[in-house]
Amino acid sequence: MSTRDRDAAAYRPRAGEPVLDSRTGRTGIYMDTIGGEHYLRPAGGGREWTARPGQLAPAPIPIPAPEAAEAAGTADTTDAPVPDPAAPDPATPDPAATNRARLAARLAARNQDSRLNESQVA
Repeated sequence: MSTRDRDAAAYRPRAGEPVLDSRTGRTGIYMDTIGGEHYLRPAGGGREWTARPGQLAPAPIPIPAPEAAEAAGTADTTDAPVPDPAAPDPATPDPAATNRARLAARLAARNQDSRLNESQVA
């Protein structure tokens, strides 16, 4: 190691800044430094990885934001919501609502019948 390398200021990225991990060749977003290791994650989200301070450099090309990737149609679809199999199908009527409707119709018919009977008695 030359004196110039040893005396050079260490590169310190800011949170959210795109950086290049020279060990793996991957470009990621800098998250934090804990215990002397930098934590990075892929730009579109995913599993974090660690890098040592001497292995980071500014990203040579800008990483597209996830919103730009979605607009271009290249977004990662693994985060798409998965339908809940236990959730009721919206096309299938709710049985409880159907039973309530039947009961209301029966009560309305019974009330109509009772009004007729009262008018006949009076």
